[in-house]
Amino acid sequence: MTRYYRRVVNRISRRNVIGTIGMALGASLVSGTGTARKKQHVTQSARDKFHITAHRGFRDVFPQNTIAAVEGASRLGTDRIEIDVEATSDGEIVVFHDAALDTLTDKEGLVGETPSDVVLQAEVLESGETIPTLAETLAATRPSVMMNIEFKDPGPLSWEEFAERTLPIASRYPGQYYVSSFDPDALRAVRDVDPNVDVAPIFGSNKDENLEIAREVDAKAVNPSTGVLDRDLVETAHKEGREVNVWTIDSWREAQEPLELNVDGLIADYPHMATFATKTTHPKSMSRKNK
Repeated sequence: MTRYYRRVVNRISRRNVIGTIGMALGASLVSGTGTARKKQHVTQSARDKFHITAHRGFRDVFPQNTIAAVEGASRLGTDRIEIDVEATSDGEIVVFHDAALDTLTDKEGLVGETPSDVVLQAEVLESGETIPTLAETLAATRPSVMMNIEFKDPGPLSWEEFAERTLPIASRYPGQYYVSSFDPDALRAVRDVDPNVDVAPIFGSNKDENLEIAREVDAKAVNPSTGVLDRDLVETAHKEGREVNVWTIDSWREAQEPLELNVDGLIADYPHMATFATKTTHPKSMSRKNK
């Protein structure tokens, strides 16, 4: 873990000097450089309400979707953490992104076709960290952090069966959480199993179609990519009472336009992606507590 972290931090230093200064010295020092900008693009209301979600637990700082990632992102003071959940062949709910183990771990095969005793021993990115269960991941997360639990792959289960196994685990988390997914059927299943759980469609195209899905499932938020984000999407979502959380932000440059459009949240691979674009940040969380 130490060698992995040092290697990643060195890479961050080369790619994003502003981000690492923010990590080391704090947002106040970085944001002071913003006074040199000729124009303050971001409104006071935008500065007052947006939040940062650690994508896979800041995947370019920590080994993604691991206990080390949620612990590390929590220590860095992130507002929210996004994790991906899948089912193994025997129905264990684990935190992992890819359908196959091959690229990110030292094991091979599809997660949904591999038993949990093998999946849970898989080492992630030569970090010494292994794939955790959802229960282990939530237990390692600070309750002050809102969790964005992305339904990624139900494996051998139907989405309804997946939701029936996953939501009781999530409900034991003492903090707030919501479910997001690219698959509308996953969100429908959550609504059927527990209507009290907030949901959010994720999308990178078909803006109008996904806004319709958001209306159908009464989504608390919409999570679009930077490629599909525009002013009309943000204004429409806000008029309908939904948050807009945009992904994936990898630099302060990428943070500027979404903040100018008054989005509610940035889903980022590094911390402090917005500190150069704004003078101050005052993150807020969703007000409703999931049961």
